[in-house]
Amino acid sequence: MEATNMDSILFDLGNVLVHYDHKRALSALAALYGVDAEKVLHLYQEIAPAFGSGRIEPEEVVDLFNERFGAERSLEQFAEAFCSGLARNDAALAYAVSLRQEGELAIGVISNTNALHVAWLDDHAPELKEFDLVMMSNEVGMCKPDPEIFELAMELLNVPAQRILYIDDLEENVEAARKLGMTGVVHSDWAQTRRQIEAWRAARRHAVRPQ
Repeated sequence: MEATNMDSILFDLGNVLVHYDHKRALSALAALYGVDAEKVLHLYQEIAPAFGSGRIEPEEVVDLFNERFGAERSLEQFAEAFCSGLARNDAALAYAVSLRQEGELAIGVISNTNALHVAWLDDHAPELKEFDLVMMSNEVGMCKPDPEIFELAMELLNVPAQRILYIDDLEENVEAARKLGMTGVVHSDWAQTRRQIEAWRAARRHAVRPQ
């Protein structure tokens, strides 16, 4: 994509464009294996960095859980429980798509995720196919707040940091984007975030208007 003459908005996914309830997923996995949710959490924390950066595959994760908890669960059973905390945010996805359809902005996503969540998103959030950039940590081998993942996004979009607004629900990720020169918004609710997006857009229009 050639977006040199465009500004860009990059979104996080979890709890920004898509709902994610981590406790619900942990509870579902605990029920699947008949163990305490705290044990599930500890095991997941062991493998999360490797799973999130694509260094291990879903089948290996299931094998590890099965071995640790002395059970035989299928990949399908595991995936259903693991993804149970995900849900569409229809309004947020529609808003992001509307920004893309205006034709004035390059719209993208940078997400710390994993192969199972990506498969869920492929099935349940087809709107992402309309975006200019969808960057999943497990597919690029990097996770936020590593500055290299933001630098790769800028390279692929061909948009400099000063022309990008980055939105994430985690302060550390927003701060990493800001250090590279992007404008950053820490998302907490969509009413506030939409006001901040529109304020940024107005400022950008003023900045590029011929004097």
